Parts: sequence; structure tokens; C-alpha cells
Amino acid sequence: SDASILQLKEAVAQRQGVPADQLRVIFAGRELSNDLTLQNCDLAQQSIVHIVQSPQKNSPNKDETGDNSAGRILKPMERETESLTRIDLSTSVLPSLSAGLAVILDTTKPSISLPSEKSGAASYNSFYVFCKSLCQSVKPGKLRVRCSECKQGTLTLARGPSCWDDVLMPNRIRGVCQSQRCNGNVAEFYFKCGAHPTSDNETSVSLNLITTNSRCITCITCTDIRSPVLVFQCVHRHVICLDCFHLYCVTMLNDRQFIHDPELGYSLPCVAGCPDSLIKELHHFRILGEEQYNRYQRYGAEECVLQMGGVLCPTPGCGAGLLPEPGVRKIVCEPGNGIGCGFVFCRECKEEYHEGECSGFSLSLQGYVVDEHAATQARWEEASRETIKKTTKPCPNCNIPVEKNGGCMHMKCPRPQCRFEWCWNCSLEWNRTCMGDHWFD
Repeated sequence: SDASILQLKEAVAQRQGVPADQLRVIFAGRELSNDLTLQNCDLAQQSIVHIVQSPQKNSPNKDETGDNSAGRILKPMERETESLTRIDLSTSVLPSLSAGLAVILDTTKPSISLPSEKSGAASYNSFYVFCKSLCQSVKPGKLRVRCSECKQGTLTLARGPSCWDDVLMPNRIRGVCQSQRCNGNVAEFYFKCGAHPTSDNETSVSLNLITTNSRCITCITCTDIRSPVLVFQCVHRHVICLDCFHLYCVTMLNDRQFIHDPELGYSLPCVAGCPDSLIKELHHFRILGEEQYNRYQRYGAEECVLQMGGVLCPTPGCGAGLLPEPGVRKIVCEPGNGIGCGFVFCRECKEEYHEGECSGFSLSLQGYVVDEHAATQARWEEASRETIKKTTKPCPNCNIPVEKNGGCMHMKCPRPQCRFEWCWNCSLEWNRTCMGDHWFD
């Protein structure tokens, strides 16, 4: 770690049989100067370094025109940072001044450090990713850059990124690819997990709302000071620790309280209910874990179908999303491409298709395939019907039976896609008359 870049060049030159002064060491978008040490270049985490040979006859030209290429590139980047991983882009997500609970997390105060950090490494982590390979969790991330044409890390940047858009949006920053047979000049940024050695193709998605809590802001839910934290994009920039964020996501998923946004998808707002605070990068919900995240994706797909006016096949084990024409009552779950079961059902009651009015209630068993004869033998049909009649009333909006188990007459349909508010006594939409006359009858 205390070896210099010059020593690295000499070691490679001896092994390859080339002059050391013809070698250029490129790492994370910049050419490393001879006097830097490996430790100062943030090379301690099993990073990949590219060494290219630049023939001596061409070297003076590149040195002379340094103001237009690599020479000018290095000066501003050396003043700002030694590594892309230590660049702080949070000012493009968090305001520099804020009157809310959370303000920009000051990186000049290394008050909280991660246990895994070693001597010479950064005192804070600017980036966090969800590692889907080995870790299966949120981990510190490394920002890296490569040539968009040859996909090699031999590109030197014309300037360092200054905001998240520079990193997340393509073609924002240009540079010069130093590979001899490549003329690429567009930078392509990507992230890698910083917790273990990774190959070039092992990339991770950045979680731009998660950051190190270097200002010791308390979690809005448990009031503990934890790090890292997630900062919601509401006007107050509320802070929540990752344990509480996981619990928040699981609870809202169990209650199917995620919000389907036509542009963003299936997301959650700030835990405090702040307006305009939906999480835009849905990979943050990877914190749910593999099993729960798969359920999140399924619920999101189902909600999308329902929002588009579609229906879900009620057959246990099927659940295919169908988009029938408006007003069509007879729905056929057409089989094809491994989806669909062929069941023909009524759009209103979700039972097998029938002529005439629906029976008024429906029961759906999900996840089981029941033998028809066994189903016939196992009916407490009349008793069940009587119980349903006595203890439930159909929702005036969607007809699903709703049970009242005490409390006032103000009812709310439990179906996530309905949520109709109505009066138990008169079966009408809840209004001021109901509130005044028989709220607690």
C-alpha cells in the first residue's frame, strides 16, 4: 500500500520487457502520477487498474498538449479528490441549507465510520449499493468509469462528475480512451460493491437516497442515531435508519398500501406522509429481501393491471392479469406462452361464468387446488350463507362482503383497489347526515 505509482510502473515494465517511461497507469477515470502511493489512490479494495503503453515518441506530444488532454484533466481532479469513490454527489439530492429535520450530511466531520474501513481509506462512504450477488444487502459502493465504446477502464475524464445526473444519465461527460485501438470519447459510469472483490461485469445499482449519517441525525421512527440512513426527498428531508425503513416497507407491503404511480411504478412516500415524496429509484425496495421483493413485484404488476381497468384471474395458482374490453362481463383466461388457465368467469363476482345476477358474495381460495368431490363433501353451505348474511354486508361499490365487528357505522371497504367509505345502516356513501344521525347507532 505504501508503494508509489512509479514503483508499480517499474515492476510491470520489468515483467513485460518495456521501458517504464512508456507506461501510463489509469484508474477510475484519471491517469495516476508517479509520486502518488497506492494507498492514496484508494486501491486497497481489490480494485482493477489499467496500465497502457504509450510509445515514447508520442509521449512528448501528449505532455506538450497537456492543457488540452490528460495534463489538464489531472489538475482539477487532484485538487478535488484522490478517487471517484470519495466524490460527494449528495448536494444534487440534498440541499446545502435546509430548515427541515435533515440537512445535507456534512462530509468534513468523520464522526461515524464503518467498521470495515482500513487505515488510509476514506473516512466516510459517498455511495451505497444493493449487492445482489454475495452480500444480498445494502453495502458501500464504488463508483467506476469505463469507455462506452470498448468497455475498458482506460478512459481519462475531461472532468469529474459533480451531480447524480452526471453519473446516472448517459453521455453527460466525455474523456479520452487511452487504449491504442479505441477512439472512444464518452464516459460510462457504473457502480460496484465495495465489500468484496468484484469482476468487471459484477455491477450493482446505486441507492442515491442512502448516505452516511455524518451529522448524527436521529431516525424519524426509532429516534436512534444510526448509519447509514435513507433520506426521503420530501421538503423536510426526513431521515430514517435502514432497519426502520425495512420494517416500514414490510408493513406497507403486507397491507398493500404501496402507491402505484403511472410514471414511477409501485412506490412509497415519506414515512411521515409528506406530499411529493415518492421514492423514484425502486431498487431501494431491494432492502425487503429476495422473497418479499418478489412479492412486491407481483403486487406491483397486479396493481398496474387493476389501474388499467383489467382483472386478475381468480383461479388458485393462476392470477393472470387480463385486459378485457370495457363492459364485457364474460372473461376468458386465455392460455398462451405459459400464462393463463382457460377458466371462464364473471367479471363482477369472479365466479364461474353465469347468466343473470350474481349471488351477492364470492369466496376465493388462493394457493390451493381442491378436488371437486372433496369440496362438495366439505360444505357447511347453508350455515356459511347464514353467517355471511348476519355478520356482513356487501360494499355498495364493489359488492365484496364486509364484516362489522363493533365500532361505529362508518365503514371502509378493505379491498385496496376500492377503499369505498360507506354507512353500515343505509349502505350509502358516508355523508354528513349519517355522521349526525346514526354514527354510533
